[in-house]
Amino acid sequence: MKGKYIFAITGGSGAGKSTVSDIFRRLGVYVADADKAARAVTEKGSRCLAELKESFGDGIIRCDGTLDRAALAGIVFSDAEKLKRLNEITHKYIFEYLKKETEEAPESICAIDGAVIIGSPVMKLCRCVVTVTADREVRIRRIMKRDGLTRELAEKRIGAQEDENFYIDRSDHIIENNSDDGGDDRGLEVQIEFIYNKIKAAAEAESA
Repeated sequence: MKGKYIFAITGGSGAGKSTVSDIFRRLGVYVADADKAARAVTEKGSRCLAELKESFGDGIIRCDGTLDRAALAGIVFSDAEKLKRLNEITHKYIFEYLKKETEEAPESICAIDGAVIIGSPVMKLCRCVVTVTADREVRIRRIMKRDGLTRELAEKRIGAQEDENFYIDRSDHIIENNSDDGGDDRGLEVQIEFIYNKIKAAAEAESA
């Protein structure tokens, strides 16, 4: 995209992408949230929601016509083929939404935060990939706390996603984020600032 340098912030559930994204925002990066885009494209009456209903049944639709995300998650996170089908349906709509959002962003450097970017149409928008990693136990604790899930369900969610090496092998930059909430995040900030400076330099070189 002319005038924009866009990169991906990705990693498995519980890796701490939101924390990393917040620090990038403080550095002046516009960060688009793929999860928010996914919610926007599945609003009541949307074409995307109609496709999801056709594939996964009436059980994913609430009485008021909105998407029952918990019901849908219960179906797809325990079945790799169904998760693949979910992604096939939603990714094309999410791509268009994020393309428009980043085009309209006031900042010249933008990031897209999402767990399922690598291999999706959204990668067409991104010049490089930043992966956030964390130890498995840290991820499990974060998911349980964030989503109110049991350990079993948190482990199932991690198991339904690609393993850490999948992300690392396809990334340009790696950020380790094992700090607990309320802990010292200076080490995390140093990693992000280093990567931001490299991305900023690449963006400036392209626009020169």
